[in-house]
Amino acid sequence: MKSFGYLIRTVTCFLLLFATWNPTGYSYAAWLGTDDGSRLSVKIAIGLLLLALYAAYLRIAWVALRLPGILTAVTILYSGYLSLRHLGVLAADAPLWSSYLALVLAGLVLASGVCWSHFKRRISGQSHVLTPPP
Repeated sequence: MKSFGYLIRTVTCFLLLFATWNPTGYSYAAWLGTDDGSRLSVKIAIGLLLLALYAAYLRIAWVALRLPGILTAVTILYSGYLSLRHLGVLAADAPLWSSYLALVLAGLVLASGVCWSHFKRRISGQSHVLTPPP
């Protein structure tokens, strides 16, 4: 897989997270919050689609990284966030930036999980083979 494949996987992870919720109000969560009573079947169908995508992406990330890998990725990204706050790049009292940054950090962790097995195969030649549970 070339770098374009990594880019596509990363962008789809970000699209999934930002389509579900974002601070601008143009998201599935904000759309669910409207009490107009119309298009309930469309809202449910899109909700089920998002749930299926989350199940697939989180399963892929979990199989590739497991708990130690996910905790390591979160720790590295959170320490970078704290470093930016310490340097004064990010203000501590700006909730909008914090919301976007939380989405970006979650997207990076999810994208690293989705891309990890492809990256590992290119580096070491090993690939993940899933066996069905007993």
